[in-house]
Parts: sequence; structure tokens; C-alpha cells
Amino acid sequence: MHIWRRKVVLCCCVLLALAYALFAATARKSLDTPSLRERVYSDVFDALLQYRPVRPPKDRQAAVRQAGCEMKGVGVNRGDAVDAMLYENLDRCYRPTKAQFEGLQAPHSAFLTQLRTTFAYEADSPVFERLFPRERGFVTVGGGRFSLLAYSMLRALRARGSKLPAEVVIPPQDAAGEEHFCNEVLPELNARCVFFEDALPRALVETWDFERYQIKAVALLLSSFKKIVFIDADDFPIQNLDSLFDSEVLREHGLVLWPDLWRRATAPVFYRLANIDVDLRRRVRNMGDNLSPASRYTDPDQDPEQLQKIAPFHDFAGTVPDPTTESGQMVIDKVRHFQTLLLALYYNVYGPEWYYSLFSQGTAGEGDKETFATAAHVLGLPFYQVKNKLAFDGYFHPNGDGFRGVALYQHDCVEDYLLYCRARDIIKENQDSFSAYKPDYDPEPDFYKSLMAPEGHPEIPVMFAHASFHKFDPWQLYHEKVYLDNDGAHFRSFHNIKRIGNFDIELFVFEGLQKAICSDNPIRFKYLEDKFIHADWPKVCQYVEDRVKYLQDTHDPAVGLV
Repeated sequence: MHIWRRKVVLCCCVLLALAYALFAATARKSLDTPSLRERVYSDVFDALLQYRPVRPPKDRQAAVRQAGCEMKGVGVNRGDAVDAMLYENLDRCYRPTKAQFEGLQAPHSAFLTQLRTTFAYEADSPVFERLFPRERGFVTVGGGRFSLLAYSMLRALRARGSKLPAEVVIPPQDAAGEEHFCNEVLPELNARCVFFEDALPRALVETWDFERYQIKAVALLLSSFKKIVFIDADDFPIQNLDSLFDSEVLREHGLVLWPDLWRRATAPVFYRLANIDVDLRRRVRNMGDNLSPASRYTDPDQDPEQLQKIAPFHDFAGTVPDPTTESGQMVIDKVRHFQTLLLALYYNVYGPEWYYSLFSQGTAGEGDKETFATAAHVLGLPFYQVKNKLAFDGYFHPNGDGFRGVALYQHDCVEDYLLYCRARDIIKENQDSFSAYKPDYDPEPDFYKSLMAPEGHPEIPVMFAHASFHKFDPWQLYHEKVYLDNDGAHFRSFHNIKRIGNFDIELFVFEGLQKAICSDNPIRFKYLEDKFIHADWPKVCQYVEDRVKYLQDTHDPAVGLV
């Protein structure tokens, strides 16, 4: 009996030893082997390097623009001249040489092939569970000054009622020193920091130089959610946004964007290098109106061969629709648009050298804003851009310097899409009348005012207030004497508060900042670390205190209570 027991004990010991050895080997393997996320993103960045365009000359503009060629932006409002947006004008400025064109086209085509093979995962692929383990949430970019701005934005997000989690992506150059913000402040806002090294191989993080607009493109990928609402750190939610994730517009398209102030100025040569056929004989829209039959605004006697001489280039079949995109806010199903995000990353990595100029030709806002719609278009994936034009808020400076904008008001994409679908149904039901040629057709009254803002329908609410200039940075505002008249007296910058549900953004932000950075126990933002001990800091806090007092005193009149 004792011998039998000893054998059992010996067998158990052997089994335990084998189990421990197996566990140790597995643990070592997990430590030594890159995670699936790291492997996928390592492959992505390898492809980015492998298919990089031929490097341009140092003087990029001189290399590709004709001498004396200046491209001016054209607005989207009624009366804005469209001559500059004709094919001939758009095509005469950005003219790469044959060698430069081939140096762009070949790697672009090869990268697209890679996207459609290596990174063509099915929607139910386990890869997405590893890349994006969380279902839905909000994403912004922090680090340095942007952590301070993100704090105010996240407070507004919560004040408007959104409950879903948020992530603040911190780029490598700002990763050190954000411990207090990440570990103590953000959890109270149901948010957390995400660092590049959380998903990317450490060697890649240490060697890759992530700059400016490229950071946003990477952040969209590295966030852990499958569906995201991305919000710039200086962009303020005006509504509870949680229901966006279940909206029809997101379900139908997977990517929702918002318009900018300008018509698109993408150089026609881009479509040639991307192997996209543009039919200059077939106009398919009139600015934002892609619902009315072309016969409504196209003279039946018009020679198709001459159509390109009177119609804006981006009204033709094959082009990305007008107007341009304002990328301060985006709603993205990352599973459906994974390849879109990868191609947008490609355009941003090589944007400063090539693609930003290809997409915008030096017009207003040149940067990442055109990369997302263009990437989806090149891949043939659906996206919806809000039709209703953005609105402004701002002030006339007391010293007589004229009007200064402070915020772009972007409209509710859910309501906008409902109106768009209703307009589509109206046109289908009245095909004959909408197909008839209307010589004085104008998209402003005939589409935007009548179909997208029909009589009797309540004004579409604002969903975001993008306050990019000036940003709510007290250090900068104090030193530049912003929102002070010539006598040093404060004045309000937001004057159309009714359009944002009487949300007094200025008062909300400055009250929060006063408590956050000018109290006895301030949040230790890395950006303010050296400023807290600067001789000017008490003056900055006095500026904040004075502004809070002024905004409190003027709150009731500002929201129409007196």
C-alpha cells in the first residue's frame, strides 16, 4: 500500500513538473514572441517603408508646380466663383515630371495590392478581436498641450451625458511625464491613456518619427475600440453622442465625416496615379447635390466634350465629391474601414512630401483632412459626409479689426442623414419634375434650403463646436491678450450660444480650468510643469479668475435669460 502511494506521489510530482515546464515554456514564448497586434502593425509599417514614393527634391513646390501658378481656395457658398475648380485650372499647377509620377504611381499601386491581400481580413476575423478588443468608445489625441485641451473636451463630453469609455492616445515624444493625468485624472472621466508602445513593437516606436498629422492617423488604428467617435482635443461635443454608434448612418456607411468651408482642389494627376477613371463627359452632382438627376442642372444642348469647361472638376464621375472635409470629428467602424485607415496612414506618412499638396494644392487647411475620404474613395468603400453646411460663431473685435471666428459648428449627422434619405425618396417619387432641366438651378435654394432644410422642419441641431482658434490654453491666451479689449477689459467670444443649446462653452471651460490648474492642488499636466513655477503663472491665474468672474456676470444675458 505504501509502495503504491509512493508511486502515485511520484507520478503526481512528475506531472506537476511537466506542467510547470510547459507553463514556463509557454510564458517564455509569450515573452519572446511578439503579440498578434505587434505583428500586424509591424507588417503595416514594413509595407509603408517598402512602398514609399521616390523622395522628392528639397524644393517640393518648385519641383511640381508650374512657375507663377497660384491656387486659391474657393468657398462653398452661393456666389463663390468656380472657375478655379475647373479641370483645366486644377490640372495646370501640380505637374510632376514623368519620373516623379512613376515614382508615386508604382508604390501606390503596390501598397493597394498589399492592402487587398495581406490586410483583407473578413469582418469576423479573430484578428480584429486582438487588434480592437473593446466594442465602442471615444478617441482623441493628447500629449503635451493637447492633454490640457483634451481634459476640457472630455469634461464637456461627460457633461453632455455620454457614458461610453474614452481613450486619449499619447504619442511617443510626450509619453513621459503624463502619469498624473493618465493614472489619476482620466479614470474619473471614464477614460484612459493609450501609448504607442501598447500596440506597436518597441523598436518601431523608438525608430519611427511620428509627426503632426501622422499622429492622428496612427491613433485611430491604435485605439482599442472597434467603433469610434474621434474628436479633436479642441472640439466640444454639444450632445450626448452615445447613440451615434447605433445610428443608421454609421450602419449604412461605416464612416461619417463632416464638411469644411471649401471646394475640393485635388489635382487631377492624383486620379491618374491612383488608376481611377474620371469621366469628364458625365457630371453626376452639383456640389453637395448628388440626388437630383444630372438633367436637372445640365443643359440638354450642352456638348458633353465641352462640359469640363463649365462644371467643377469634382462634380464628375470618378472624383471625390465636394466639399472638402473637416476632420476634427469622425465616426468610424474600424472593422469595415480597416483598409481605409491603413491607406489614410500611407497618405499621411507621405503627406508632407507629396500627398497633402496633391489633395489640396496649397489651399486652406492643407493636411490630413482630405486623406480619409480620399482613401475610402480609392478603395471603393462607402462613406457619408454631412450635407448641411457648417456654421460659425465668433466676434467683432472691439479694436475694429473685423470679425474673428472662434468655432465651427457641425450639425447632427443622424438628423442630416434622415433628411438626406427623405430627400432621396421625394426625388424618386417625383422623378419627372426633378429630371426636367432647370436653367436657373442653384444648389443653395434648390437642394440645401429646400430638400436638406425643408420648410417647417426644425433647425438641425449642432453636434460639435470645433474651437480651434483660439484654443482654450490659458498660458497662451494670457500672453497674447486674447479676449481683452484695448483697455484690458474682457469680452465674450461666443455669441451664437442659442445654436448650441445655450451651452455656455466659455464659462464651462474656464470654470473647469480654474479648478484644475489654479487651485491649491492642481492637475500636474506635463505641458504646464515649467509654467507652474514661472513668474508669470500668478498673472495667468488672475487672467483666468477675472475671465470666470466676467463670464459668470454675463451668463444670463448670453443665454437669453434677461
